[in-house]
Amino acid sequence: MTPETCSEDAKFVLVKDILGFIQKLYTEALVVPHGLLETEITMPQLRVLLLLRQHGPLSMGIISKKLCVGLATLTGIVDRLVRQGFVERETPPDNRRVVICHLTPKGNDHYQSLWQFTTDKVAELLDGVDNEGLSIIRNGFCQLEKSIANKLTAAESTDRI
Repeated sequence: MTPETCSEDAKFVLVKDILGFIQKLYTEALVVPHGLLETEITMPQLRVLLLLRQHGPLSMGIISKKLCVGLATLTGIVDRLVRQGFVERETPPDNRRVVICHLTPKGNDHYQSLWQFTTDKVAELLDGVDNEGLSIIRNGFCQLEKSIANKLTAAESTDRI
């Protein structure tokens, strides 16, 4: 066995362990409270809300592409979000073929309540970790953030070619 193979095997085991911890975190910490379940938002609707929150107003075509769903399917999803008061549609006066979707204040509030619940649960779990452990966790997330930034930079340079 070469040193490179040993290093790759060790990395594989570490990644597998990390993924196991992430799965436990989701299972233990991210249980959705009863009140949020009562909103009757489906997973596809939630994906639209998250996308609009992350990127701001988007056209139906862009949402369709980012979520890998057809326009007809997306129209139904957005119709329900509009009826619930989470999303509004607008048609720019200069291009009536385009439909832009954006979150309403109610949609933004709903996103915030989901996010607040998640951060509260993770903070509750971290409360049991000492300062040294918190520093290690933070450093690990800093490394992950750097990896994400590198991958995004690489993807952007590939997209330009």
